[in-house]
Amino acid sequence: MTPYKKPKTVKIILLTVTLCCSLLVYYFFFAERIQIEVYNKTNFDIDSLEIDNDFYNIPKRKSLVINCRRLTMQDGLPHRIPNGKIKSMRKAKEFPRFCGTGVEEIDSGKYKFDLQILTGDGTYLLFWKEHSE
Repeated sequence: MTPYKKPKTVKIILLTVTLCCSLLVYYFFFAERIQIEVYNKTNFDIDSLEIDNDFYNIPKRKSLVINCRRLTMQDGLPHRIPNGKIKSMRKAKEFPRFCGTGVEEIDSGKYKFDLQILTGDGTYLLFWKEHSE
């Protein structure tokens, strides 16, 4: 008795379905669907800027495109004060913000933000602003 052989078209269909399912699983669970362009509008190189649990360096007056999986936003800007380091300056004490109004987690889209700075007495505080040329 000879073994049953599947027709070639059935094999192709099974391979195609398997490939499509694999791509869908990757897209929904692993793909980075948010693109953020951060413009460093300060006169300082920023080291260890934290976004989505990763750290980035942005030279002064340059921009950086970051791909991530999720981003918490509040009223159109990244939630919380930016966490980054500037050489030979110390970070100013942050005041806690208790308001949670307008906070949402984003999982797709393209966004552009400016990173700006307040300085005084050898200290600095970074803050987000909507991108402007």
